[in-house]
Amino acid sequence: MLLQGRDHLRLLLGRRDGSEAAWEAAPGTTGHAGFDALLAVLTAHEFEAAGEDPPDWTKVDPLPDRWIPEHPFLDHDEIINQTPDYLAQANIFIPARDLTTA
Repeated sequence: MLLQGRDHLRLLLGRRDGSEAAWEAAPGTTGHAGFDALLAVLTAHEFEAAGEDPPDWTKVDPLPDRWIPEHPFLDHDEIINQTPDYLAQANIFIPARDLTTA
């Protein structure tokens, strides 16, 4: 669902009609610091890619410890090596291929 939301945000930002203002409101917590940070970092990344200023709530500190969600096919080193820089800077490690949607 997180990636679907990211894809919808990407489409919304492409409209350039001011709709992105709806993203100024910070979402509630997911109950998991890693997912909260991932949501913030993905959102900021999409705003920046669209040439827009990210909402304030997306400015998060890196997680205090590496967050490497379990992966069915990759070990931790492979995940780390395949993680985009913008996620690694937040101490979040998810391979780029897992962020791709059709």
